[in-house]
Amino acid sequence: MRIFLLAALLLFTFGAFASEISVPMKLDYRFLHRILLEQVYTADGNKALLIDDKASCSKLVLSDPQISHDQGRIRTVSTVNAMFGRKIAGRCIKTPEWRGLIEIFQQPVIVTGQPVIEFQVVDSNLLNKGGAKPLLTGALWNLVMQHVHSSLGALRVDLTVPLKDIQTFVPLMLTTSGSDIANRTLESVMFSDVEATNTGIVLALQFQVPDKDTGQPVNFSAEPPLTTAEALRWESAWQRWDAFLTFVVKQVAEDNEQGNLRRELLQVLLDGRYDLSEALTSWNAGAVDPVRGLFLKSWRRLSPILQQMETTLPGTAAIRYLSFVTAADALTAMDQMSEQIGYEISADGLRRMARMLSPGFEEDPLIYRLDVDTELRKLFDFGPPLPAPSQVPDINSGTWFFFARAWAADKPEIALVKKLNGWAPDTSDIKSYLPLVGGLLDYVADKTISSKHLPESYHDFFRDLALATAWQESCWRQFVKKNGQLEPLMSPGGSIGIMQINPNVWRGFYDLSSLRNDVSYNAMAGNEILHHYFADHVLPKSENKEKRDLDSLARLTYATYSAGPGFLYRYRNGSISKDIHEIATTFWEKYHAIKTSGPSAVASCYGLP
Repeated sequence: MRIFLLAALLLFTFGAFASEISVPMKLDYRFLHRILLEQVYTADGNKALLIDDKASCSKLVLSDPQISHDQGRIRTVSTVNAMFGRKIAGRCIKTPEWRGLIEIFQQPVIVTGQPVIEFQVVDSNLLNKGGAKPLLTGALWNLVMQHVHSSLGALRVDLTVPLKDIQTFVPLMLTTSGSDIANRTLESVMFSDVEATNTGIVLALQFQVPDKDTGQPVNFSAEPPLTTAEALRWESAWQRWDAFLTFVVKQVAEDNEQGNLRRELLQVLLDGRYDLSEALTSWNAGAVDPVRGLFLKSWRRLSPILQQMETTLPGTAAIRYLSFVTAADALTAMDQMSEQIGYEISADGLRRMARMLSPGFEEDPLIYRLDVDTELRKLFDFGPPLPAPSQVPDINSGTWFFFARAWAADKPEIALVKKLNGWAPDTSDIKSYLPLVGGLLDYVADKTISSKHLPESYHDFFRDLALATAWQESCWRQFVKKNGQLEPLMSPGGSIGIMQINPNVWRGFYDLSSLRNDVSYNAMAGNEILHHYFADHVLPKSENKEKRDLDSLARLTYATYSAGPGFLYRYRNGSISKDIHEIATTFWEKYHAIKTSGPSAVASCYGLP
């Protein structure tokens, strides 16, 4: 099924001081084809056994239905195998079997008083295999009329579930939820105006939302800033939003195993979280609530993906997605009218939407968890969780003389990692610090190359990319000292450690405590993210010329690592910000310094030659 909602059409009824919202909804012909198979063509091989009567020696079989549009009607063409006769003295006396085609023309109509679409047969033709009308006896024609018309005319699409979902959902998004206004809004929700178009059936979901003040003219002033009390609720609001987006992306990924679609879903999740991280960084008391903007941006990204996956869903699952898509587009329409109506993205509304996708889900889909989500990592091919750092007793400092061979084992030397985890370097000890960190970063890059099966032609490239990224992000530091206390290096936006990983963006993929407190874990996570962006995002979307130019790939991969997966799209259309361009240029210089001078070049970060 290809279901999608067209851009929201907003109609205003100022005379009644109410806003009428009409959301066009489309049921793609691929959806109708699956409904046809489920309801009519139910025999093996997608056949419809309309007559299979041994007593009368008659048979009528339809197969291979094809649905299309024809002058405002739905045209269904099927292959026909027809034969009829009678049994005399225990033997069948048959007419010759007739094989050809039948085309049925139907008009979709909404059943009066019900959220059900029926398909009235308005015309039909029998055709030979060449598509011409054959000369047929009245008996064969009557046989077809009696059985084919009644079978295809019984086709129905029941929209009771989407209608009830929307009737429940819309009032939850009104600030007047539970009031008489909300009840009147609920009662106004209905489907109307169904028609057949070139690509599917289009009908409208309509409902009326009374304006905020029905006794006064509509006020078109800007949305007021949050009060202090509202600002205190902002933290729980963004956590609910992130939990909702994560739940939706995971549910959609579980319903479809296509690797390319899952990669697109992961991009929606990460882009949404980058947007959230930016909102958290830039938001301040007195600013407007950004959750609505976050919802709209993520919905614009998610909607086209749902169009792709709906073509693979059976009818029952497709109806669930229809409810969700309808609710999301209704919410988009309501947002465009937020100045007229009392509207908010409520927790209960998001829960209602989440359960449209997964009615049997028992937990609260808005719970915000910080622990590693093994299902999330599995769905998006990140594999098992990274191993947590091990703890060992203190050791004699003389052991550090052997650091040069410490990274040759199957895992980093725990003692050396522990030393680095207690070290905030300054200029005086940088020459002893950098070789240790460089060895660790080399080791982690090699383990990533091996575990991710990166082609050999990219091995040296990836090592240089990883070392340069850690240089750009942190000058190879996991820790700094503040007021004499050792603390993880943290950016103003909350990114942590040697690879500056943002826990809001990568929540569920990595252990937050380990990102903060263990340099080896942070480096492994950063390398895994670099590999994901390079292998699953930058490389597949790069032009042939770029694929031959490893320097360009390094620059694109790092900029994506820094700015999020949406960077590549903005780069392609020339809309990247000046700041991102400057960051990418600075990284490119470091990357080339690593290539030409090796890890020793990082000493320049501390003012050393």
